[in-house]
Amino acid sequence: MDSIWLWPLALVVLLVAWPAVRPFAARLLSDRLRPQALDEPPDHIYLLRVAEPNWRQDEARRLAETQLAAAGFAEAGVYVVREMPELTLGLHAHAAEKAYAILYDHPRSGFWSEFVTRYEDGTLATFTTLEPVEVDVPDGGMYVSEPKLSLALLWKRMLAGRPQKPMLDCTRARAAQDFEKGYAESIAFHKKRKGVPAEREAAAVAKDARDKDSAKAA
Repeated sequence: MDSIWLWPLALVVLLVAWPAVRPFAARLLSDRLRPQALDEPPDHIYLLRVAEPNWRQDEARRLAETQLAAAGFAEAGVYVVREMPELTLGLHAHAAEKAYAILYDHPRSGFWSEFVTRYEDGTLATFTTLEPVEVDVPDGGMYVSEPKLSLALLWKRMLAGRPQKPMLDCTRARAAQDFEKGYAESIAFHKKRKGVPAEREAAAVAKDARDKDSAKAA
């Protein structure tokens, strides 16, 4: 089946329209987009690989990379997001365990990390150090927020708790491409879900008008 990969889920959550996290989204996008454009996150993002990344939270980044290497992850490049130029991403892949790890760094929004496993049925499991926020996860998916856990312990929890069903491959060569694709599909999914209530309301109004017309005709 066609996958809806809600990945990078933590990043998408912060850019869609939950009021509690809108200030965070504004900080991510304010350097690039006009204020009136902040209500709608970009439909696509593009990762630009950098040879000499500017990690602001360097101590946290070094610790995370050490823990990822010990867990068997391979570095898959450091990138900046073209549409959010102050956001730096470090991508890592664990081919044997079919998981990606992502390190996020932003000068005003801080540092956080995320593990993700994608499944053949289109679902995914996401474990993040991001603070808990409301997440609309499709049936069969999993989203776990543990901001107080170290990355090493979060990885152990993911291995123990993620669903055991056929998984999609995760490779260093495809990490950036998969991230861009996952973001675009995630944004499309959330925008579609966001539009459902409005569509239902419009249909209800139209039905009410038809009922009134029928009553008058009778």
